[in-house]
Amino acid sequence: MTENELKKLSIRKREIERDIKKLLEDVAKIDRTIPGIDNEISQVVSELNLTAVELRIPGLSTDVKAQLRTREQQLRTEKELQLRKESQLRTEKELLLTKEERLQREREQLQTQEAKLRAALGQTVSSSYVYLDRALLMDPPSKTNMKREQLDPVAGPLIQNWRPTQDKSSGLLPELAHPTFGEVVELLDSDTEVDQAVIDVASQLCCIGADLYQNEAQLTKRVRGLLLPFLEDKVVTTVESGFAGNNVSPDWALGDSPENPTNLFLIAEVIGPHARLSAVAWLNRVTIFPLTPLLNLLPAHPVTDRLLMPVARMLAALRAGLRKLAQDHATAAVRTAAEHEVAQAGPAKAEDAKAEEAEAEEAAAETEDAETAEELADLLEAKPVSEEKLPWPIAMDARYRIATAHSLAAPNHTYRVGLAGDDSGREGVVAVKLCRSYSLAAHQRWADLGLAPKILRSMSLPGGWLLVEMEWLSAPQWRPLSKLSKEELDEAQCAVQQALERAHTATGMVHGDVRPPNCLMRRDEASWEVRFVDFEWAGPEGEATYPACLNPDIPWPEGVGYRKQLQREHDIKLLAATLAARGAAAASAASTGTTAGRGRRTRGRGAVRSLNTTSSSGHSAAPPGIAVVFARHRIAGISWRQHGAISWTRPAAPGRRLVW
Repeated sequence: MTENELKKLSIRKREIERDIKKLLEDVAKIDRTIPGIDNEISQVVSELNLTAVELRIPGLSTDVKAQLRTREQQLRTEKELQLRKESQLRTEKELLLTKEERLQREREQLQTQEAKLRAALGQTVSSSYVYLDRALLMDPPSKTNMKREQLDPVAGPLIQNWRPTQDKSSGLLPELAHPTFGEVVELLDSDTEVDQAVIDVASQLCCIGADLYQNEAQLTKRVRGLLLPFLEDKVVTTVESGFAGNNVSPDWALGDSPENPTNLFLIAEVIGPHARLSAVAWLNRVTIFPLTPLLNLLPAHPVTDRLLMPVARMLAALRAGLRKLAQDHATAAVRTAAEHEVAQAGPAKAEDAKAEEAEAEEAAAETEDAETAEELADLLEAKPVSEEKLPWPIAMDARYRIATAHSLAAPNHTYRVGLAGDDSGREGVVAVKLCRSYSLAAHQRWADLGLAPKILRSMSLPGGWLLVEMEWLSAPQWRPLSKLSKEELDEAQCAVQQALERAHTATGMVHGDVRPPNCLMRRDEASWEVRFVDFEWAGPEGEATYPACLNPDIPWPEGVGYRKQLQREHDIKLLAATLAARGAAAASAASTGTTAGRGRRTRGRGAVRSLNTTSSSGHSAAPPGIAVVFARHRIAGISWRQHGAISWTRPAAPGRRLVW
């Protein structure tokens, strides 16, 4: 029994449910039609009665009587037709109800089989099936309440598209969903030279988009004729199947396989005289995020290339990303086949592997110190972040035990993760932070003074992101300043102020966000130790500047603002102001630092202004696959013609995580 069997049962059950829904709609239509026929019959009967009365009037001429009798015959014929039509509808209704009853019985049988299979498979069943049940049974867009679908309190949003707010329907940003999306973002943001062939295609697309059409089909045909030869090659081909039905497929699509495209998508929308490129990931839920704004398709060149070059760069990034995704998918397929051969090598080798694994685990258990072992046990016992919700730098890296990953500072991407054992079998726990900007220099200088966690490694990621791995400051020894009791706070405050002054003097670096959640404290026999965390804004005094989105709920000192330079006094005054407001903002002060230990959760209020952002839900890299889908003229036509975007292609089967 496998998930494939369950998938077949689920698909058949959904087909039956759609058929039942259609049957009931037809029955309802008949029920609405029959009263109208009854009314027409009644009118015919009334006219017949009136005609009969007129025929009994004495003295009527022969011609008048002939006309009345002809009219009477016509009415009787009309009555018979209406009665026959009503009888046919009632017979059709009975047949439909009989068919509906038969389908209901089949559906119940499938539900029983599905329940048994789900119970046998246990926790391995993917939640995507629940989502598919919902998405594939949706009404057409005109009949779908999208507000209700996006704000469903039980099932969650239908699409992770940051609408209506980030906390209600956000997912992983494309750069963290898959590395190729990050490379596409880099290409879009770079000044890399675009070759003449791409510029020529962009020029033609601008002319096509600016033209006037009688219908969408004309625009679609011209766009397809231009872009198909531009994008297709030996690894990128036209997708021919995998769609839910004729009424829900995109206008045309390219992918890594003509019959079984999978998982990751680049969508190019041509909307009248505009175009846009978006990233879509099928990661147990549809997640879509625009990579470009709407670009104007207007033939203003050669007078100016201001409109042309963004379109050319979009097309270059689209083609490069499409081919890279296809290559990644082909590589993953080869790796999966090799793993399958290893799995089929025989039970003896499997037993040997299990024995070696058991020996390694035993060796690891013997070498771990008590504190690390306790941390790992807590990580495994608590509910971790699922692999589908992890950014690819963690999910694809064999260095990390992804089953132990926990989000620490939503919506910021900071995680507590267990390390896989090294050659000696020793394991550990680290904090991993993913961010767009981070002052490694300031962090390292403060760490050299013993005032910040040690940086274990850092790595630049596609799309301008950075991975920073640092030592994990374990609870309950280490606690954020905001978690201390009033008595402890009175003692610790002086230590924090002294540590801050020491860091400023010795390094010339300013932190920029010295609030209690970013000050971790540990008490030894005689004093308090301090470690500062979160160096996203830090830098040399008078050089580093503040970002644009500062949280207005935080009591920022005077002089703090967008592009204003960081000053030492800002750190000192911000710490004093937030500590003074601790009583009034008790809920906020209970939030956690990003490298806090056990029991610490997400920060209630971050320093960056939140546009309704509190959710950490997102989805990450599954085995990569690709498709590029070209939409019709209207935006709504891109995905929700009948059953929703999820029904464009079949989701890929769950796969083993990739080793990066």
